[in-house]
Amino acid sequence: MARSTVDFGIDLGTTNSAIAVLHGVDAEVIKNNEDSDTTPSAVWIDKRDRLRVGRAAKDRSESDPDNTTSEFKLRMGTAQESVRFAASARELTPQQLSTEVLKTLCADVEQRLGENIEAAVITVPAAFDMSACDATRAAAEAAGLRFSPLLQEPTAAALAYGFQATDDNARWLVYDLGGGTFDAAVIQLRDGEFTVLNHRGDNYLGGKLIDWRIVEELLIPAVREEFGLSDLTRGAARWRPVVNKLKLAAEKAKIQLSRAPMETIEIELDDGAGERFEFYYELQRTDVERLAEPLLTRSVNLCRKALDESHLSPGDIDKLILVGGPTLSPYLREHLTDATRGLGIALDTSQDPLTVVARGAAIFAGTQRIPQLSAPVAVPGGFTVQLEYQPVGPDREPLVVGRISGTDAGALDGVAVELVNAGAQPPWRSGKIPVSDTGVFTTTLWAETGRANTFELELTDAAGRRREITPATLTYTVGAVETQPPLIHTISVGLSDNTTIQLIERNTPLPARARKRLRTSVAVHYGAQRTGLIRIPVLEGEYARGDRNRTIGHLDITADQIERSIPEGSDLELTLEIDASRILLARAYLPYLDAEFENVIDLHTESRPDATALRRNTEAELQRLDQVRQQHGEFGNPTSELLLSQLEQEQTVTDTQHLVAAAATDPDAAIAAEQRLRDLRAAIDQAEDELLWPSLVARAKETLEYTRMRVNELNDDMFRREFDQHEVAIREAIDSHEPDLLRQRTSELASMVRRILDRTGELQILIFEELIKYRAEMVDIVLADRLIAEGRAALDAQEITRLRNINTRLRTLMADPPPEPDPFSTIRSL
Repeated sequence: MARSTVDFGIDLGTTNSAIAVLHGVDAEVIKNNEDSDTTPSAVWIDKRDRLRVGRAAKDRSESDPDNTTSEFKLRMGTAQESVRFAASARELTPQQLSTEVLKTLCADVEQRLGENIEAAVITVPAAFDMSACDATRAAAEAAGLRFSPLLQEPTAAALAYGFQATDDNARWLVYDLGGGTFDAAVIQLRDGEFTVLNHRGDNYLGGKLIDWRIVEELLIPAVREEFGLSDLTRGAARWRPVVNKLKLAAEKAKIQLSRAPMETIEIELDDGAGERFEFYYELQRTDVERLAEPLLTRSVNLCRKALDESHLSPGDIDKLILVGGPTLSPYLREHLTDATRGLGIALDTSQDPLTVVARGAAIFAGTQRIPQLSAPVAVPGGFTVQLEYQPVGPDREPLVVGRISGTDAGALDGVAVELVNAGAQPPWRSGKIPVSDTGVFTTTLWAETGRANTFELELTDAAGRRREITPATLTYTVGAVETQPPLIHTISVGLSDNTTIQLIERNTPLPARARKRLRTSVAVHYGAQRTGLIRIPVLEGEYARGDRNRTIGHLDITADQIERSIPEGSDLELTLEIDASRILLARAYLPYLDAEFENVIDLHTESRPDATALRRNTEAELQRLDQVRQQHGEFGNPTSELLLSQLEQEQTVTDTQHLVAAAATDPDAAIAAEQRLRDLRAAIDQAEDELLWPSLVARAKETLEYTRMRVNELNDDMFRREFDQHEVAIREAIDSHEPDLLRQRTSELASMVRRILDRTGELQILIFEELIKYRAEMVDIVLADRLIAEGRAALDAQEITRLRNINTRLRTLMADPPPEPDPFSTIRSL
């Protein structure tokens, strides 16, 4: 049958995936060939290049690890190298592997329902970044899904729980612990509408981390001791097959321990030199609980943070919704209901946590119309109608607007339409509704709860005769719907001094649009030798320091895209648009060229992190952590005590070190290590800022006083109004006692100082004095000396425009030009 709404929902999971379809008010999970609700997200390619997805691939991962792969969802959207399947020499990217999983799920629908689907809602973790969302959409398109709206997993779960709920006003907390990701979302249900009040999450916190802890802290040490394999580590390439077997055994045993206090691991291992040996290990539930404790603590802390930011406490939440296979663990449920260690919120276990996301996605899919490739075609002598209404909504009397078209110009004279709900008790009729001369009519319907309401359209002409109309029915279901989904992370651009400029703040309802005027920091040259590149990093995250956030793409304008040279310091207007699926579009307008560059943003994160750099950066952060601990011992306060204690409870340092050790041979570990290192840096920043708060306040006040003086000297109303706004923002940041916010506000004020100095000509003087310090690094010393001499002459003559041009030319002589002088350093020197 031809569907007008999407109806199919897919949970594309790290460990398992599932697909469901909406039938009326019920979402049914579609079973696969093995009569299972879920399909393992695993791919196997044999030596004949035959590709298998699902259980067959999962089972082969133990005996044939070189030709199987799983958990590739965690690498979606990264500029990763492909996964290579040794026997066939075939290579597939994480995006292509996800395409194969989606194809398999769609094939299950065709086999079970005989329907070749072209659209489906696909869920993604709420914490997924923009590039991962974009890669998911591209994977769906490659799988043959021409329309694939994305839905956040916590929202999908809430829809499954609340689609037909009778609660008029309730708050729920979604606790979504999957195989590789964690999401916590505060949901409000009011008058049949869902709103996500706040969210916190972690893309690298899930059940697989518990598996790896079992492997690294229990199984590998036991194998080393029993068989004398002193070099056995997760990060050693030689031992990859052995470690893979231990990981699979740990995962199976962990699942069994949900039902028993002890599980025996019994596997055969190969040392890679032909010697095989039997390994036995009795895994205790208490050991797994001990290893899981720091991970559960981190998840609870994220939940509490989401509540705190919403100005709520656990007592304000009516129930805790559990999502994901790991939430089946009795220990996890006990942990969550404990008011001291966990949240103390009553659990709702009425839904299957393994399939609830797929069913929620199907419910949401019922609200999404499939874009039609062509207009409806009338039968000979008949009519067509285009209808505007919401297929699902909380209102029992929804509004419908229609436009009827006939086969000839006078066909609409005297035409009327009536809508009939024959399934209602008693049957309901709208009465005859006259159609305007343009074919438009408006009416409200009467719908019953608890079922899909199908309304027949009865069309009559001026003589009262029934006429054919296409389509002849519409379907409406009373049920809870999602309001505008929120943006999960703040979107900003990074500047050369490692500060950021926010474009769209987190929790902004989607779709959203923002425009910001920036200034270029380099020149781009047009001509025979085109050189230069305008590159603006697009960041996702809430930190004031740019490198603490995740780079999700770059705005690039290259020399071959322009028709004449762009000088340094040119205005650039950046516009970002984000739709409800978190797909990002960008436009850059350069007034100097009167040219607009559309969709120039490349949504890909950096390539696989370098293991050596990760190790070096981790060592540097641990040294910084030691210094912060020493400062805390001397000047500490309750807040810094809490921050450092949280690092210990969540074992962030231990996790980072384990992941860094495995990064050389495990691409998943490398990506996770980079994120953990970013988390570690941010946590140390918070503690450091707390200890340095007095100096941050002093710097902000000093910057305010200096800027006030310069604004008064300029006597410019525009600068005065802008300064007044900055002053209010900084005072509010000081009152809020938020170091990152104060740092950001001070940085924004410093940018104003830079513009004031540029207005007076002082900035170009400071830039020139900074550039001449790098004379020895310039590629053409003779030209550099000539330009420096010209610059000094321009300086003596106070020819600032000429000096600006000289600065631009000096910068082109450097492979890596220095950033502009820090305005705050300038303030202190003047």
